[in-house]
Amino acid sequence: MNTNTFRDSLDTQETSFYLHDETSNTSIVLEQLFKQLENRGWVIQLDQETLNNFSAISENYFEGRKKDLQFKAQKYRKGFEIVFFQEVNTSHKQSGYYDCKKLTTMPYLIRCLFHVELNFIKTYVKQCGYSDESKDSKQTAYEKVMHLIKTCWHYGENKADKQPDHNATDKDGKRLRDGQLKYFRDNKGRLQKGTVYHNINNMWWVILNKYQYRNIAAREFFDLDSYENKKRKFVKRSGLHNPKSRIIPKESIRKEWIAIARKLTKEERVKRANTILAYLYKIDWLTRKFEFYVKPTSRLGLQEIESMDWNVHQVHDKPKVLNAYGDLPMSSSEGGWVKSLREYAVHGKPTISSWFCTDSNGYGEDSYKWVNLREKLWELGMLKN
Repeated sequence: MNTNTFRDSLDTQETSFYLHDETSNTSIVLEQLFKQLENRGWVIQLDQETLNNFSAISENYFEGRKKDLQFKAQKYRKGFEIVFFQEVNTSHKQSGYYDCKKLTTMPYLIRCLFHVELNFIKTYVKQCGYSDESKDSKQTAYEKVMHLIKTCWHYGENKADKQPDHNATDKDGKRLRDGQLKYFRDNKGRLQKGTVYHNINNMWWVILNKYQYRNIAAREFFDLDSYENKKRKFVKRSGLHNPKSRIIPKESIRKEWIAIARKLTKEERVKRANTILAYLYKIDWLTRKFEFYVKPTSRLGLQEIESMDWNVHQVHDKPKVLNAYGDLPMSSSEGGWVKSLREYAVHGKPTISSWFCTDSNGYGEDSYKWVNLREKLWELGMLKN
């Protein structure tokens, strides 16, 4: 078996080249390859960002440029990797190097140059005795999905359509089957369709057309059997559509709210904190309804009144007492809210950051309510600048 191999990533619309070598020839091959590329017009040097920030390892990192085509390369003990990119048409705000599916965003002429240079590199390393293990980039989406299914370690030849129901039902509770035509929505709410095949757990491959496929959770699929499902585009409610999202109180007003909170007694601040905990539970940002209380020792206590954990509604006959200062038996997000409100109740300082003030950082279908929550936190002197 030949352990000296190379491959590209064209089958995934990426622009990487990988070489694997079990011997100690990696440095020699890469050095000779760079000389060949320099003869073809490439300007190659050490990666300047790595050199400035991590000089101790900079000898293994390189960058190159030829016209509008660039690359970054990294040398390993048993091989190297070259990643091509461009900065003319990018989707990532920082650099085209971080784009996903770089080949799809490359302008035509740069893409042609990339293919020419990649073919040269592959031809050169073949002459050096390396074998090509690149996947066929012209495979259809169906062929690629079938290959992924049959080569997956958990997937037996007879496993098809034997998925447990909790991993194989669409958003309306209908059983999914391999080969079904199902509908879903993209990240902009637009109606899409494709043929589904089970992948792993609750994830399913979706063949969109001859060459494109995606991996989507079962709960995102549906049929065109209702008015809502038939909508060509479904726009989720957004906090940015609320005029309040553009209102920022003056600094003097916010300082006044904070000063009022500082002058309140602990008992009064506890009532304010409990108001927010109740609101978070109401809009489903907390799965359990908590309440603070002041103990006879004047320390702060915490209790659970009601729960929707695991979508099971439960009202406790007697409040469940929790340790407000210990390890909280809840998710880190819920624990963050409880800890921040606890510090506010004790010290009267604004303790809640505004990280949740976007649609993406809310919870579920009610994430758009961050605008009203922000307003409440400001007025109660809880929100930090």
